[in-house]
Amino acid sequence: MKIVYKIVFCVCCVSAFVSAQTPQKSTQTTSLSLSMADSVHTMSVDEFLERIEQNSVMLAKSQAYAKSLIYEGKAARAWNSPYADVSSMQVRSPSGGNELETEAYFMLAPRLPWVSSILRQMYETRYIRAQKNYELTKRLSVISIKRLYLDYLAQKEQFRVYEDRLSNAKEQLDIAKVRFDAGRISRSQYLFFRSDFLSVQVMYENSKKNLANTLNAIKVGLGIVDSSIDIEVSGLVFSYITLSDTDIESKLQDSLYLEIVALDIADYANSAKFASRSRFDSVEIGAGANIAESNTGAAFKVKIPLPLTTKYGNQKAMYLALQSGSVRESEILKNTLQSNAHSYLKQLEMKKNAISVAQADEENKKNLTEISKIGYEAGKTSVFEYLLVKNNYLDSMIATIEAKRDYNNTLAMLEESLAQALILENLNNKE
Repeated sequence: MKIVYKIVFCVCCVSAFVSAQTPQKSTQTTSLSLSMADSVHTMSVDEFLERIEQNSVMLAKSQAYAKSLIYEGKAARAWNSPYADVSSMQVRSPSGGNELETEAYFMLAPRLPWVSSILRQMYETRYIRAQKNYELTKRLSVISIKRLYLDYLAQKEQFRVYEDRLSNAKEQLDIAKVRFDAGRISRSQYLFFRSDFLSVQVMYENSKKNLANTLNAIKVGLGIVDSSIDIEVSGLVFSYITLSDTDIESKLQDSLYLEIVALDIADYANSAKFASRSRFDSVEIGAGANIAESNTGAAFKVKIPLPLTTKYGNQKAMYLALQSGSVRESEILKNTLQSNAHSYLKQLEMKKNAISVAQADEENKKNLTEISKIGYEAGKTSVFEYLLVKNNYLDSMIATIEAKRDYNNTLAMLEESLAQALILENLNNKE
């Protein structure tokens, strides 16, 4: 029986050796299974950007709002509808008795020029603000989907590693089962290997689930409804950015956030002027006739408002208060954006160093794996020791990928602070 057990053990060792090849081999056979897709939709960066713009609900609403301001401004400057003012009454007749007298006027209600001019300025400012807001929303949408896509690429790498990790854990469990059945290890030792296998299986399934969820979120953002395809954006891969504190200050000079707040300040100033001029914003003029049995004559009529009210003064004060608040908001926002941007830039430098350390650790453990493999083939290292070393190597690969994901997330926060997709700008500059 001992001879039989030894033969079985040798067969298991050979199986473990075959499965314990370098992780790069498994990546070639699992590329399609990673996203559970039948085909790959490859697109350029230009198509990527175009799809984001065309399939964003927020952008569609923002664009519609900007267009609506054009017509709202025209409506605000338009004259009120003309109307007929007709009245009849019994009056004393010159010849004695009573007669019916009728007054009929055709009335016009023109918008006065000093009000029309400020209304034009108001809506021009609001339209520009709406366009800036649209551009900001578009940039933030691009940054968000770009972050998801780069994270998706990292998750694919992780999934490949978890596949190898699961394969190793399965080999260890199979060998442990043979040894346990042969009475060479205890039940607690066997359960240890089984627990390790189940733990890796949980990580594998979670990675698979997260991968599918991330891909679905990207498809929603790009307007792709086919669930059977994978997505690939040509040229969009993980990369570092080269940026200095001076570059940060230069980019913040053209910050869309600050431009939008500046337009808010201008809008409140225009609204305050409008409130002041609305004291006397229109008159009503009309021409008509006075018709009676004894006499008929032309008539002219003017209605002039008397602004004896505190309404417009309070409205003006309200807009000036809002303007003051926006001025302070601009100052605080500028400081916040500067602080965040410089902080994220420093974090990126530290996280770049962390990636370098993780890659060095990964390379070191890769070398250990190769040495352990040689020892295993020479019979100087047990299969368990070899698989343990390889698992450590795979874990170091996961650590490197996690460090890159962390870098991508921080980069996205820097891009949001600057309202600029820096990675895509670098791609355009290279082209």
